[in-house]
Amino acid sequence: MTVDSSDSDEYPQADPVVDDAAAVVEDATVVDDPTDAEDEAPAAPAVSRGVRRRRTAVAATLGLLLGSAAAAGTVYWALYRPDQLTNEAAQQRVVAAAKEGIEAALSYSPDNLDNDLATAKSHMTGKFLDYYSDFTKNVVTPAAKEKGVKTEANVARAAVSEMHPATADVLVFVNQVTTSKGRPTPALATSTVLVTMVKDGDRWLISEFNPV
Repeated sequence: MTVDSSDSDEYPQADPVVDDAAAVVEDATVVDDPTDAEDEAPAAPAVSRGVRRRRTAVAATLGLLLGSAAAAGTVYWALYRPDQLTNEAAQQRVVAAAKEGIEAALSYSPDNLDNDLATAKSHMTGKFLDYYSDFTKNVVTPAAKEKGVKTEANVARAAVSEMHPATADVLVFVNQVTTSKGRPTPALATSTVLVTMVKDGDRWLISEFNPV
């Protein structure tokens, strides 16, 4: 059918843009050719392989990171941390604890006996704590109360003999001054003691006391 140009106002001419859109819609509604579908089918496996490759790469990277972290942790605990726990700073701490503990154990006075002994026991652990408790109860306490025995100990020198992360042997040189009612003149005694220290949390405690 033809349209008279004189009727153009009543029947507007076709818009080229609309015609192009219609052509696109018409092409889209055409039933797919099976051969075209077969040509496009292999694209899906290609995408899956790419995803798998990326996942494999991510997993490998995570494995390397975890392996590196584990190796670093092993090195730290096996090498660096034990060295850190036995280095010069650690030795200074254990020597200071030994000196403080020995001076407390060998110093007491009748006027402050209970507090002195309690302070001394706070520096001890294990069998030595049990021994010291029995000894002070049966020997030191009667002597201090009945005879007025008073002692004051001072560590002249101390050094680490052997040290591990949780234990240490410290050689201690002690000067001890003793007075009593019967002997008011101070009597000086010197001794050398090998003290075994054990670590309890952040503290070093005396576990053995052996005169040398």
